[in-house]
Amino acid sequence: MPSHITSLRFSRTVVVLMAAGLLLYGCSFGEAEQRRTATADVTVGEAVTAVEVKDARRGSIEVAPGTGPGVTVHRTVHYRGDAAPKPGQRVSGGVLTFTEGCSDPCFVDYRLEVPASATVTLASSSGRISVTGVAGADLSSSSGDVTADRTTGPLKVRTSSGSITATALTAPTADLQASSGDTRLTFASPPASVTARSSSGDVILRVPPAPYEITTATGSGTRNTLPSTPTAPSHLNVQTSSGDIHVQSTP
Repeated sequence: MPSHITSLRFSRTVVVLMAAGLLLYGCSFGEAEQRRTATADVTVGEAVTAVEVKDARRGSIEVAPGTGPGVTVHRTVHYRGDAAPKPGQRVSGGVLTFTEGCSDPCFVDYRLEVPASATVTLASSSGRISVTGVAGADLSSSSGDVTADRTTGPLKVRTSSGSITATALTAPTADLQASSGDTRLTFASPPASVTARSSSGDVILRVPPAPYEITTATGSGTRNTLPSTPTAPSHLNVQTSSGDIHVQSTP
């Protein structure tokens, strides 16, 4: 084959590849340009007894104790396009709920400062949930870690893929379930009832010295538990399909 024909074909190939590369770069650059963030902070002055975030999608949720009867709301909105969404909120019967003002792929990160006497119900499809110093919590995440600290009222946690860590609890009851992930609980005072289940992951439960009726079961793993007292007023139920179980006394 003549060399000039080969050179011509090579040149055309190079031009086509360069054009394709520029097109892909332009698309990536355009997508990056579309990703934006905006803050949407507000102070809710009305008295709030309960807070609900029903679906934060990919957003994270952080709750900390505040100083007033109302709630301080810090929001970071992740969106695409020119117009920033305008999320909202409302209080009805003491219950604070939120609207995001946008649909997927838009999502909102929340940081809420709530009264210590308030309960929270929080859900995220793929985001971290962290709660500190509330009177009760119902938390669920499809894919994300969940932490709870110093919860004084009933605690319920559900996660499909993610770890659960709860510390310094004075809650009378706790009901936790992780499909895939480790579960760690530490109580500052003896609970009345604890149920901790994991399909795949270790469960570590630490409780203050006291008599407990303890039930454990694992399909594949070791068990290291305190002695069980059948007539004890406190009941601990720990189960895992695949993972180790540790029930220990706090120092």
